[in-house]
Amino acid sequence: MNSVRCAVYTRYSTDRQNPCSIEDQLRKCREFAEPRGWQLLDPHIYTDEAISGASADRAALKRLLAAAHEQPRPFDCVLFDDTSRLARKLSDSLALSDQLRFAGVRLVFVSQGIDSDSEQADVLLATHGIVDSLYIRELSKKVYRGIEGRALKSLHTGGRCFGYRRVPIEDATRLDNYGRPIITGVRLEIEPRKAEIVRRIFTLYAEGNSLKTIAKKLNREGISSPQPQAGRLQQSWCPSSVRTMIRNERYRGIVTWGRTQKVRDPRTGRRISRDKPEADWVSVEVPAQRIVSEKLWSRVHERIDLVKRVFGDQGRKGGLLRARAASSPYLFSGLLKCGGCGANLTIVAGRGKNHNHQDYGCPMAAFRGTCSNVLRVRRDVIERELLAKLQHEVLSDEVVEYTIGRFQIELEKALSRLDGELSGMRARKQKLESELANLTRSIATGLDSAAVRADIVSRERELSEMTERLLGAQPQSVRARVNGVRRFVFERLSDIRTLLNREAVTARTAIARHVEEITMTACGRTYQATGKWDLMGIGRMDGAEGQS
Repeated sequence: MNSVRCAVYTRYSTDRQNPCSIEDQLRKCREFAEPRGWQLLDPHIYTDEAISGASADRAALKRLLAAAHEQPRPFDCVLFDDTSRLARKLSDSLALSDQLRFAGVRLVFVSQGIDSDSEQADVLLATHGIVDSLYIRELSKKVYRGIEGRALKSLHTGGRCFGYRRVPIEDATRLDNYGRPIITGVRLEIEPRKAEIVRRIFTLYAEGNSLKTIAKKLNREGISSPQPQAGRLQQSWCPSSVRTMIRNERYRGIVTWGRTQKVRDPRTGRRISRDKPEADWVSVEVPAQRIVSEKLWSRVHERIDLVKRVFGDQGRKGGLLRARAASSPYLFSGLLKCGGCGANLTIVAGRGKNHNHQDYGCPMAAFRGTCSNVLRVRRDVIERELLAKLQHEVLSDEVVEYTIGRFQIELEKALSRLDGELSGMRARKQKLESELANLTRSIATGLDSAAVRADIVSRERELSEMTERLLGAQPQSVRARVNGVRRFVFERLSDIRTLLNREAVTARTAIARHVEEITMTACGRTYQATGKWDLMGIGRMDGAEGQS
């Protein structure tokens, strides 16, 4: 009898757990396989580290599923230490096991003695899946209760806050396995050097400096900024970080916890934040964490209220500060990228009675001073030049005709390679016609029933679809369809040419359907624009270069 070829899947949940857990799980699987003469395949040991089992969005698990569906299949069985390693949700556990068993793969959960070849496997898997789901729910409640208790005791509940250092609290009367005092919590302690930066930011804003001015001033002086969020490449001050800081009540000695809660999206498995009712917040006074005086705090927030009163309505109407790209009154808003740093070009300056003289520029250069692209170009100039290039080099009839002609040639080449498929389709068509004839004779001889009539309807539908596909695969049909595509494209481009002469929001929507992005590279006193254009508003095609 051939030896069973085994893959192994291991996982542990968070970076606070012992990574040796992976080694222990693998050891248990080896101890199970070796006495039985089963073969563990080292290339098919899949490991997800510091990833919760509450989500099926795991890289190693996806690789395991993909390998299970390969032909020929590289393994016969997957070993798990227990059911919680596969998933912590009953629905995920059942769905994943179904996928593997459908692929012909056997599942064995070593610690619990569950084998998918057993008749009781489904019952045992469901039972343990319920236990695993309840465990993670109860664990979530306990963690929340513990963190809430820390907040009420004025202890740190996690995360970073500029101006403070984290100091562990040790209990000298209790020792861990290594003889070290057990850490019972963490408190925040003011870091004097960074606290001076915080007070300076508050003072600068109270004196009338804008958020942008403060950010650029700090960056010019090389003053260390808060650590950037995951995925951000640059560590520098920006207006939004200054804005967040002057609204953080911790700096006045009031700590609020529980403003948001994490919930998991059942579609993606990702955790997202949602606001909680203010009645559920936990607020405590911590005088030891006060960095700014109450007088300075009041000056800052008096100015914040003044700015809201004076510029609030204007900001909502003008779109410069609060408008989203989808509803922006500017034709190329959200589509222009800086060729230097990749940031979206935005309106960085603008004056004029009717907002007709705004300047596009790189916000990383204008607001942070971290990009060398300091070039600014008037909005109306960019729009005029880009639209001219778009009309001449991308939307012209000659370009469309050439593109569709190439499309037709390649399509006909592809269809010429389908002889084998067409033969199979014709054979299936003959079989359907024969089955329909037999079913019709059955009715004629008195064997009429709802099932027979349903079979006739089903085969007639499939035969109609097969006939359409066979006709559509003929060269003359290809030419007819390409002519239809040609008419469709010209109608689309006619629409966009008309829309470009209408209001900005409508025209921008039309442009966004055909343009993915436009990279603007500074060349002296002008920009060189390169981008990708989609003639049909469906896929993406490389487009011509333009310069403004």
